[in-house]
Amino acid sequence: MNIDFVILAAGKGTRMGGDSPKVLANLAGQPMLQNLINTTNNFKQSKRIVVVGYKANEVKKQIKTTRKTDWVKQNKQLGTGHAVKQALSSLRKGSVSVILYGDVPLVSPATLKKLISSAKNNSLALLTFNKDNPSGYGRIIRKGRNAIDQIVEEKDASASQKKIPEVNSGIMAIKSNSLSRLIPLVKNKNAAKEFYLTDIVELANKNKISVKALLLKDNTEVLGANNLQELHDLERAYQKRVAESLISSGVRVADSSRIDVRGDIEVGRGSFIDVNSVFDGNNTIERGVSIGPGCFISNSIIKSGVIIHANTVIEDSIVGSDCEIGPFARIRGGTEMLSGSELGNFVEANRSKIGKSSKAKHLTYLGDTILGTKVNVGAGTITCNYDGKKKHKTVAEDNVFIGSNSSLVAPVKLREGSYTGAGSVITKNVGKGELAVGRGKQVNLKRKKK
Repeated sequence: MNIDFVILAAGKGTRMGGDSPKVLANLAGQPMLQNLINTTNNFKQSKRIVVVGYKANEVKKQIKTTRKTDWVKQNKQLGTGHAVKQALSSLRKGSVSVILYGDVPLVSPATLKKLISSAKNNSLALLTFNKDNPSGYGRIIRKGRNAIDQIVEEKDASASQKKIPEVNSGIMAIKSNSLSRLIPLVKNKNAAKEFYLTDIVELANKNKISVKALLLKDNTEVLGANNLQELHDLERAYQKRVAESLISSGVRVADSSRIDVRGDIEVGRGSFIDVNSVFDGNNTIERGVSIGPGCFISNSIIKSGVIIHANTVIEDSIVGSDCEIGPFARIRGGTEMLSGSELGNFVEANRSKIGKSSKAKHLTYLGDTILGTKVNVGAGTITCNYDGKKKHKTVAEDNVFIGSNSSLVAPVKLREGSYTGAGSVITKNVGKGELAVGRGKQVNLKRKKK
């Protein structure tokens, strides 16, 4: 069955405090609208009709889709009914239309499936939820267990109707041919002179189309964002959902309210994530990994058994099994750590390869460096990889021992089993098993008496 998702995304979002379209406000590292688009992409035989208005080209430019998408323009914002009307010509015959909102991005695929299923037999299926303080929302007036008689807006509700906790989310599904028949019947005879989509409930009943209610258990699915506070609440709801999903899959999360996932993440069973860690982009974390507090991991692969200590940054890199990193380490630029290697406190590795069981434990910079197996890098060592024009490589073969406070001036190679003396500046290649000492001669001067 074909599914046509009509996504209303024309609003300006003045209360967001900026000049960008509201649907481009950032949620979990990407635009709100992108989160919703990603959800709809899970449905086969689906199509997106995105109704844009304010800065339409900017919206189209920033949103990526993997399935067929039509972009239609609402030149004047004359209400939700008017917005849906702009999409009618893009609907497919025999499809089910699902009406969504670009600033309500957390509705789940499971909920959408239930909604679509309810609309198959020529019904209008409406997503509703209970709200402790329903002020400002349209109240759901039922005429049976699952049937809706009408939606009464706050200003038109009686005293008894205002006490009804069940309210309208605005999300609905209906056969496209029925939608195309009902939308032109919506009138703008109201104080705002707008065409309200909610009017199709009454129109559906008059046209013998049953109106069904699907009452949500999790109200976070219909949270929207019209201002920065609501955007904040939406972000926290999203992150809590992600954290709880990780916990249910066998990952120990220290505090579900203090983790941020801004992209896609896979975490293996038995792993632990401490507080205030941020995951950006696409990350894969295998089984039994321990991540300390305050870490930032971006577009990286962390293999099983790794220990990452507090305040470590890992970007665009691969960390092999049973490695140990940090605290206060930074790994970036495509660096690869092979199994059992260690990069300790205040160590930075950039565009480098750290061999099996090799170690740089303290205060070290490794740029454009290749370390073989069981290399020991002493505290305070730096690779001088940039000559002002080009970057050059430093290679230390298996079992090399680099003394503390060494400066390795690239390009340079230290052959297997060689050594450097502490405080040396190494500018030439070091042969197999050789000891290189490159420092000025010590001179002790006696202090003159006055």
